[in-house]
Amino acid sequence: MSSYVQEAIQNSGINRTDLVAACAYMIRTKQARSQHDAIEQLAAGKYDGIDLNETLIKSFQVELEEEEIVEVTLTPEDELRTLMENSTES
Repeated sequence: MSSYVQEAIQNSGINRTDLVAACAYMIRTKQARSQHDAIEQLAAGKYDGIDLNETLIKSFQVELEEEEIVEVTLTPEDELRTLMENSTES
């Protein structure tokens, strides 16, 4: 199995750390049946490591919703009321 791992690293361009994530992604997306199958496919050059890594990163990205900014205008009376409510003096 270790020869497959070395071949997978050399042929795909994926480093050893990212190899684990790439194999998990391939299994999760049904591109491979097992870790062994994923490593064999990478060793055979079926997938380009750079493209696979980019796809892996994109799969974890989510689009954030922009928060709506609400402007609040306080009258002098509102400000005074707030100051009096927050006052620590008795």
